[in-house]
Amino acid sequence: MDLIEQKYMDNARRQGEYILGRIADWPKRHQIVGDTRGKGLMIGVEIVRDPRTKEKARGLRDEIVKLAFHKGLLLLDAGENSIRLTPPLVIDEEQADFAVRTLESCILEAEHTL
Repeated sequence: MDLIEQKYMDNARRQGEYILGRIADWPKRHQIVGDTRGKGLMIGVEIVRDPRTKEKARGLRDEIVKLAFHKGLLLLDAGENSIRLTPPLVIDEEQADFAVRTLESCILEAEHTL
């Protein structure tokens, strides 16, 4: 691995840890978040209808993805009910904060529709 590749990988690790640290408590704070997980900058947020049964909530997930897009954040659906964040390797902390704040505001909006 050359120096440029190492720089990108180090940043991906750092920013991924930062984002995961910011969202780790979401399953306790948001009734529709079943789990958060990730490695590096590949981060997933599972959206559920019921936190106890982990009933999948595809419709809520799709609504969150749509809301985020209208706020300037591109998210990807993953599996039946998860959201995938895959920011660029050059993301900085300010951009990571925007993504986390935006995603959380969309989750809150979706929760109010229940």
